[in-house]
Amino acid sequence: MLRKLCIALILAAAWGMPAAAARDGDGRFRLGPFFEWRDDGTEMTYLAVRPFFAWQAGAVAPEDRDMEVLWPLTHFGWRRENAFHWRVIMSFWRDADRQDPDSDWEFSLPPLWVNGHDREAWGSYWGFFPFYGHLPRFIFLEDFRWAAFPAYLSYRTGGPRAIRRRYFLWPIVSAKDDPDKTRWAVWPLYGTKREPGFSSRFVLWPFWNDYTFDADNHHGTGWMLWPLMSRVNTDTEQGYGFIPPFFSYTKTASGAVAYKCPWPLFERYRDPKESTWRSWRFWGITHRGTRDAWWFLYPIMRHHRQRTPNVRKSYTHFWPFYTNESVYDVGRDGSTRVESSYFRIWPFWSSRYDEDEGWSGRALELFPFRDFPVVERNLTPFWTFYSSHQKPGERVVEHELFWGLISWETDDDPYSERSAPEENE
Repeated sequence: MLRKLCIALILAAAWGMPAAAARDGDGRFRLGPFFEWRDDGTEMTYLAVRPFFAWQAGAVAPEDRDMEVLWPLTHFGWRRENAFHWRVIMSFWRDADRQDPDSDWEFSLPPLWVNGHDREAWGSYWGFFPFYGHLPRFIFLEDFRWAAFPAYLSYRTGGPRAIRRRYFLWPIVSAKDDPDKTRWAVWPLYGTKREPGFSSRFVLWPFWNDYTFDADNHHGTGWMLWPLMSRVNTDTEQGYGFIPPFFSYTKTASGAVAYKCPWPLFERYRDPKESTWRSWRFWGITHRGTRDAWWFLYPIMRHHRQRTPNVRKSYTHFWPFYTNESVYDVGRDGSTRVESSYFRIWPFWSSRYDEDEGWSGRALELFPFRDFPVVERNLTPFWTFYSSHQKPGERVVEHELFWGLISWETDDDPYSERSAPEENE
């Protein structure tokens, strides 16, 4: 019986979709959640044979294109200016410009093998972990090298404050030498660090650490005898610790006061602009200027609100079950206009609004995260039994049930005319 019902729905969908496409004029054809084709000539082309294949291409020149075959096993992406990348299971390839034989490229099979070409760095490079490797732009680093790891490891960061660190028998012997910073250590026996306005050392880490501050506006000393006591004594900060880091008190010349008793179960911070109570990730509440926030079992439950003369923002999350976000523009006369919003009751319903894209809603909403294009292409249509859409500035709301098999229209006030909540809410 179930098999016959499924066949009947597929055939009905095949008969009903062309009518729906002709109604909305978007060049769209669907066969239930299994097949979809769309080409409206202005925004994108789209082809999906789910769950086997999905293709999406933007019409903005030069276009971006994405393709999956048996996702999540593979993904292929074409980006503007002839860039191309792919992933097959856990192997990766990227080519910065397919039409340039000297362009940057890389192939990796983490964590064992990587090789490629970077003409702005060293040309060709390769790495075979743990024997040898020499890589540019690895994660957040500009230069990353190893040899017979952990016998030797080094890295260099990028930017104007770049640092270079070298390790021998990682992490025992380390050294850092930059124009304004020096550091070396034989961990955990002894180590020193020196940079403008600050110096420190440790002996039998973590038992003894001491610090010296000698910047123009910050002079003083600090020390920690773990696990008994710690002390900071400078012209801008006074602090005491007992059984660090569990119990501490800090007061600054600017009026900030912080307590930890015991960390991380209870923390209190306040200054002329901020007031925060926190119990690690269990609960917390903070106020700073125009922003108020609270959380419980962070990041499961959290709320944030900001109110300025020009904008009002708020979001409330109880992940994954409830999400309510909104951004309102405030005019000079005090009037409000919604700029964007998102609402979800998982796994039943979600809706969103944007001034440029209009309003849309759908049910069901099984995937607990939002804005994942690869999931939208390959999986979301299987559980999207109902959807609706309202174009920007229009009153007509278009509804679809069972992938367009049933469709109708209703008349509603434009979403953009709705107002922000009152201040006392």
